[in-house]
Amino acid sequence: MTIHSALRIHQTEAGFQTLAFSDDVFRNQLVKINTIIIDEISMVSASLFTFISNLFASIHNNDLAFGGINIIVVGDLAQLPPVRGEPVFHSPIWHLFYPLFLTQPRRQQSDANFYQMLQEIRLGNISQTTWDKLVQKAASYKPALSLESLVTTTHIVPYKQTAEQINRIVNNALPLENEKFAISEAIDFINGIQQNPETVQSVFKLKTNLPPSVRIQQGSRVMYLNNSLIEKGICNGTIGIITDFDKDASSVQVAFCVQNAIVHHWVPKYTSYFYASGQKASRTQFPLQNSFALTIHKTQGLTLQKTTISLNDIFSPGQAYVAISRCPSWDNLSISTLHKTAFTTDPNVIREYERLQHIAEQTQPINYF
Repeated sequence: MTIHSALRIHQTEAGFQTLAFSDDVFRNQLVKINTIIIDEISMVSASLFTFISNLFASIHNNDLAFGGINIIVVGDLAQLPPVRGEPVFHSPIWHLFYPLFLTQPRRQQSDANFYQMLQEIRLGNISQTTWDKLVQKAASYKPALSLESLVTTTHIVPYKQTAEQINRIVNNALPLENEKFAISEAIDFINGIQQNPETVQSVFKLKTNLPPSVRIQQGSRVMYLNNSLIEKGICNGTIGIITDFDKDASSVQVAFCVQNAIVHHWVPKYTSYFYASGQKASRTQFPLQNSFALTIHKTQGLTLQKTTISLNDIFSPGQAYVAISRCPSWDNLSISTLHKTAFTTDPNVIREYERLQHIAEQTQPINYF
């Protein structure tokens, strides 16, 4: 589950709030937790990290960090930083952790040369040899012209508007059969009054990941957007292909590739409830997002077998590294645009890794609480 969903946290202008202090049943559920694992830790802000620690300290009536329960954080600080707020290592709680470095590649385990290139890119130590390979890769780029290439390639871009444009182009190239096509517009309400999805999107996007609209047609690639099918191995971020569409039942059949198997599942619309500007709100939509093209932020944590990336107009440290590293193989990676300014690394991240590496080299004493 996401942090905000699991701990029922929402952000206000004054900071973070949680329902744990107004819902006794939920509070008792949190008290029973003895271990928390937080993944993609680079995207967690320092203020949120501190808030979570204070939350568990409060419900356990224990002034130790996180109330003394076990906390494991996993991730790479050189990847995407928080959308808002300071990096997690600016939290005073962060300095209580002992680092363990995982050094064996998994995604690029069959392409050692590519993995070494990524290690250079990751911390901003790009050699001339690696840069020459990047330049050569960009110079040899040829736009996919065949339908097979279009539907098997994921375009990774910095901006949502670019991703939406590419998704429209690829979907328009798909053959249509039996009128299996629709644009599903979200049904939005605030305080019982229906809203225009585009009008409220600036507020709703902070409350729900359901899109204001999604194109439904056979052959379209989509990403699932919640964890309601976790028992089938389908989670937030799992990618599949639409195989059928029942307009009358408002249900979409999607073939998901899960653990080397194909799982067909009918996906109905889903309603997300939340508060917007202090008022009750909801959005009803298919929990799907068109995904022939994705923003860099949407791809962190994903493995994509064939990618085309745009390394121009990069606006955040770590974006170029995340975009390039989604593909397991250098041969299956294409670069459509390339600019050296895209490869930025936060110097604070480099200094923090030096500090962590020094700690990891020391013998860690065992503390019993």
